[in-house]
Amino acid sequence: MGRITAKKALTVKWKSLIVSIDIGKIFNMGYLRLVGGGEVKPFKFFNNGRGFRKLWAEISKAIQAFSPEDVVVGFESTGAYGEPLVHYLRAKKGIRLVQVNPMHTKRVKALSSWAMR
Repeated sequence: MGRITAKKALTVKWKSLIVSIDIGKIFNMGYLRLVGGGEVKPFKFFNNGRGFRKLWAEISKAIQAFSPEDVVVGFESTGAYGEPLVHYLRAKKGIRLVQVNPMHTKRVKALSSWAMR
């Protein structure tokens, strides 16, 4: 298996489809959003091959609906739970995978809950 290199900066275009995944042991939550507008309701999918195919079906529908320039998948570093999904998505052409620091998402969740009050 090849070595994975990390890049610090990533440019997201106005017509990028952003796929956010909250990875869990049994199931994952997916959320798709186009930077310039348009989104898909959050959905649950299992952390197995059948669930990964469901995720890919949702991504494919969003690609058809929004015609994005590229697809960026962001996920938290969750150790072994996320590895099967990463290997599955790495085989898909045109998908950029971005590992997100959990501290950043924790801050965003805190700000979101504070803003909702």
